[in-house]
Amino acid sequence: MMVLRARREWASIATFVAMTSFAGSAVAADYGAKGPETFTTTNLAPGSTGATGGKLVVPNGAGPYPIIVASHGFSASSANQLGWAEHFASYGFVVAVPDFPGGFAPDHVKNGATVEALVAEVARTVPKADATRVGLEGHSAGGLATTLAAAKIEPGAVVLFDPVDANGVGKTAFGALCSPTLVLFADAGQCNKSAEWKGFGPSTKGPLALANVVGASHCDGENAARGLCSAPIVGCGAAAAPARQTVHARYATAHFLARLKGDTAAASALAIAALTADAELAGASVKDGPLCAPRPSGDGGAPADAGPRPPSVVDASGGGGPPVPTASPTGTAPATGEPSANEADQSGCAVGAGVGATGVGSLLVGMSALVFAVRRRRSRRG
Repeated sequence: MMVLRARREWASIATFVAMTSFAGSAVAADYGAKGPETFTTTNLAPGSTGATGGKLVVPNGAGPYPIIVASHGFSASSANQLGWAEHFASYGFVVAVPDFPGGFAPDHVKNGATVEALVAEVARTVPKADATRVGLEGHSAGGLATTLAAAKIEPGAVVLFDPVDANGVGKTAFGALCSPTLVLFADAGQCNKSAEWKGFGPSTKGPLALANVVGASHCDGENAARGLCSAPIVGCGAAAAPARQTVHARYATAHFLARLKGDTAAASALAIAALTADAELAGASVKDGPLCAPRPSGDGGAPADAGPRPPSVVDASGGGGPPVPTASPTGTAPATGEPSANEADQSGCAVGAGVGATGVGSLLVGMSALVFAVRRRRSRRG
């Protein structure tokens, strides 16, 4: 009976693989591993953006590549985000990592403005950068700065690692977001206020996926060692662990690939079936929602094509090619009463098709998610 059951399971997997491959999609890879692109890391010169320095990581290929700004948290620096930047760059993204001024007295609003200005600066000065495809990532207080920036420039993808709020400004900005957003939380401790953010976590207008990384400390949202993280007097919980950092890298990379490159295999890794099947996550939740509507050219401080939208989604190679449907990281259909497709509401959001929508593309993403989940279960057992 066990042999027969195994044969049936593998026959089902083979069928799903064949169908998804026929449609040009592939079974989701492990995005926690380094990607295929080589890259060059250089210093980010202090300038008009408001950053006091930082790093710029550019893939060595021809491009064009989407832009990501990765923002550090309280008392940290670009060094604490450089690991994420180089990981994202290995999948074909130009990544800027600012050093925020302020040290132990950060100005979160100014830091958000720095993120905005840096997007425009990279778009202007890096020939390989594609200003029509923008993503933002931030940890802790950097997640707050990222949220404030995202509420203004409305990028195509947002990733927040255990974000914290200050005086409610994050809650207000987060509730207005229509950018597709992924939030990964750590266990609560003295170094975060994750429970506070969790309370308003589902309040975004747009597509949202959120989950707890099992056993994670606040410092797992960084990609550099900090001795203070494990100091009992500080109370961050524990030092960062490579295994939990890999979980952060896996889902953040999948989110950026799905949203900024139209990668349906990556989108399947964020479907509810895959998230709930992963024992390294808990409390996974997804919802659909309106996407950001295009903004008139030249509005605001970002380049005219940097947002809001979803930035133009192209084929998974990152080159030109015909647009493909944007796969929402959710397994639910839009709530009744939402505006019709492409209709903007007063928030500047427009409804976009999600995984929960009907159609062949949605079916294929769902099947890829099932295959991804089975593969993840088998890898843990092995």
